[in-house]
Amino acid sequence: MRRMLITAFLFLVFLVLILPAIVVRACRPPRSEAMPHPYAGDLEVRILVDPEGIVLRLPLEEYVKGVVAAEMPATFAREALKAQAVAARTFAVRRLRDRGGTGVPGGADVRTGVEQGGQAWLSREQLKQRWGPFGFNLYWPRIQAAVRATRGLILTHQGLPIDALYHSTCAGRTENSEDVWQEARPYLRSVNCPACRHSPHARWSTRTLSLAQIAGRLGEGAAAVSAAAAGRPFLETVSITAGGRVETIRVGDRAWRANDFRLRLGLPSTRFTVELHGEQVRLRTIGWGHAAGMCQYGADGLARQGLDFRAILQHYYTNVAITPLADS
Repeated sequence: MRRMLITAFLFLVFLVLILPAIVVRACRPPRSEAMPHPYAGDLEVRILVDPEGIVLRLPLEEYVKGVVAAEMPATFAREALKAQAVAARTFAVRRLRDRGGTGVPGGADVRTGVEQGGQAWLSREQLKQRWGPFGFNLYWPRIQAAVRATRGLILTHQGLPIDALYHSTCAGRTENSEDVWQEARPYLRSVNCPACRHSPHARWSTRTLSLAQIAGRLGEGAAAVSAAAAGRPFLETVSITAGGRVETIRVGDRAWRANDFRLRLGLPSTRFTVELHGEQVRLRTIGWGHAAGMCQYGADGLARQGLDFRAILQHYYTNVAITPLADS
């Protein structure tokens, strides 16, 4: 009888304690899937939300999810989403004040205003509004999976996080950094991009502005318009980049960096042509964004051709390593 009780007791211990542990271990994904990379703690990001001016605090990986969802269509190929996650994480880590980054005004590390030098970010509540309940349940798991699969990975050059810039559509070739902002960076080199042809921005579009509109947005004033009306040059392309875009353009007596010119005028890219018709200027543009670093539509195209996120990143960023945060 005693032996039967001991046997029954041991059987109960097996059922209650040991068997569940075996089942959980068997169902748990391999370490390479659950946590594929070592990670240097739970870094926190302070986010300046534009234009409200409030500062939020989030764990780095949660912040990256909101950036990927805001910056890249959730329908893009999974490897493209992974590439975006690594780029977004690197962009943030380079700016973290706690790791020696410069941060942004107000004591924050990053900001959500793209034109102010940040990267877009949306909360889960904002994404539910954008996608709707069905879309959120469909797309959010894709975003989570991309971030989880690349957890802690960043892009480095000589052991330091790079400035992992990216843009929507280069329309054939990316740019050298110095052709956009005058600062040469060894990892932001002009490369061919044959895979962004499916972008809606990979075809020419036309916009017409008056001389007065252009002068007003650039702050050139009425004198420049009067000069143009008198037959003197008002708009003139001065130089072209290696990527085939405008580098410098002269407006009246002043030379403008093309990226500054396009931002003032609200043009989608610096790959544009200018035609003067009386007091009207016809601007034809192709592409979207500054064209330095990763082309997002190109990343999607390369992923659909079978490249993984590592190959995609090392195509657009030259001389870089993909490094776990613990090793950086």
